[in-house]
Amino acid sequence: VVDLFAGCGGLSLGVAEACRALHLEMWPVLANDIDSQALDVYGLNFPEAELSSKPVEELLDSELGSSLSSAERALRRRLGKIDLVIGGPPCQGHSNLNNHTRNDDPKNELYLKMARFCEVVEPSNVIIENVPGVERDRSRVAQRTWQRLDDLGYRLDTGIIDASRLGVAQRRKRSVTVASRDISPSVRTATGDVETRERDLTWAIGDLQELESELIFDSPPSPTATNVDRIDYLFDEGLYELPDSQRPDCHRLKEHSYVSIYGRLHWDRPAQTLTTGFGTMGRGRHVHPEERRTITPHEAARIQFFPDFFDFGDAGRTLLQKIIGNAVPPKMGYALWLHLLR
Repeated sequence: VVDLFAGCGGLSLGVAEACRALHLEMWPVLANDIDSQALDVYGLNFPEAELSSKPVEELLDSELGSSLSSAERALRRRLGKIDLVIGGPPCQGHSNLNNHTRNDDPKNELYLKMARFCEVVEPSNVIIENVPGVERDRSRVAQRTWQRLDDLGYRLDTGIIDASRLGVAQRRKRSVTVASRDISPSVRTATGDVETRERDLTWAIGDLQELESELIFDSPPSPTATNVDRIDYLFDEGLYELPDSQRPDCHRLKEHSYVSIYGRLHWDRPAQTLTTGFGTMGRGRHVHPEERRTITPHEAARIQFFPDFFDFGDAGRTLLQKIIGNAVPPKMGYALWLHLLR
C-alpha cells in the first residue's frame, strides 16, 4: 500500500483493519506528506513504511499524460508491484468553510497527482477521499482524474459518503473514488456492507469523563476570558446554540448561517463535522455536552473513530488539533478496501 497525502494515517489504519478482518497483512510501502510531524505519527503506527516529506510534485514531477521523468522511473522501480494507492489530497480549497478560494485554489490541482501515480506505478486499486466540494472545482480536477483513470483501464465508481452511516459518531460527508483493474467497484455496496445504526456522542466519548490524566491528549485548552463567559452562558441558560447577543460583531451585526459555531455538543446525537479548530468554540460546535470546556484531543480522536491503540506519541496541542481534525475517519478506508478485497 502507498499512502499519498498521508497525514497521521487515518486512511491507512482503515485499510490495515480491513486486511486484518480478512486475515491478511498490510505492507505499508510508502507514506508521503509535506507535514513531517504528521508523518512522524504515521511512522509510530506503521514503522515498516518509508516516510517521505518531499512535496508530491517532486515524486511525480511531470504532467498528467506525459512521458515518465527520471524521478518517476526511479519511483516506479523502487516501489515495484503496488496493490493499492490511497490518498486524501489537500481539501482546503474546496471546503465550505473557505469563502475566499473555494473551488479555485492552485492546491486543488494536487488531486490530479493521484491519477499521475497510476500512470507511473500502475497500482491495482485506488481509493481517493476529499470533501464533496472537489466535485465542483472550476478546473474539474475530480472529473479529469476520473477520466484519466478510465483511460488507463480502471473501472471506477464515485459517491458521497456520510461517515455517520458507517457507525462514526460524526456527520462528516466526503467524496470518495474507488477504482480497480480487477473488479467493478460500487461505493453504494461498499457502504451498505458495513452500514450500521447511527451512533451518538455518548457511544464515542461517554466513558472518557471518568478519565483522570494531565496529558495534553486528555485535556482541553484554556479558553479566553470572553469564551469562558460564553460557555458559562450556554450552561447557565440551558442552551446548545449561542444567541447572537453573545457572539462577536461579525455574527451579531449581520445575518449568518453559522448556527453551530460557539455551540454545545449533544450527548444523544453524532457530532457535526470536526475541524482542526476543535479546541476553540469559535470554530465549530466543540463545547462538551456536560462540562464547561471544549473537547480534548482524545475525545476528538474518538469522534474521528481512532481507536485508543493508535499512538499519537508526544505530539503537542497544535499538532494534535491539526492531524486529528484533518484525518480521514479510519472506518471509511475500512469500508472501501474491504469491498475491493472481497
